Amino acid sequence: MYARLLVILVSVVAAPPAMALDACFADSAGAWRGPVWNGAGLQTMDTTFQVGSDGALIGHYHIHDFVPFDGILTELRRTGDCEADFVWHDRDGTGVVHIRFEPQLGRFLGRWGTKQPLPGLEFNGYRTGPPPIS
Repeated sequence: MYARLLVILVSVVAAPPAMALDACFADSAGAWRGPVWNGAGLQTMDTTFQVGSDGALIGHYHIHDFVPFDGILTELRRTGDCEADFVWHDRDGTGVVHIRFEPQLGRFLGRWGTKQPLPGLEFNGYRTGPPPIS
């Protein structure tokens, strides 16, 4: 009985964190710049991704609108290899953005919407600096 309990405890302590990011998401941390569909057309967006204290990838973005504004990307939900949905929050409300990270190509490709990501509503980024040192 005690031996079995000890094995269970060791397994739980030795297990990797449930929120540990795979290399693709971790390599996506850093600064990006690209086009976003906003209002009546494409505008420039600066985005920064970082690994939060809970181990999840989060993002902050700044859209260069006529009246510039900021937003955040939270609640990462993996949807495939190096792909995820985030919840976006900014002055215009809340919705969903789907992003496919391609850090080896220096880009991410995304689309956004209020209830679901929509074709044509771009949310893209390209590296603006050196990749992070791991």
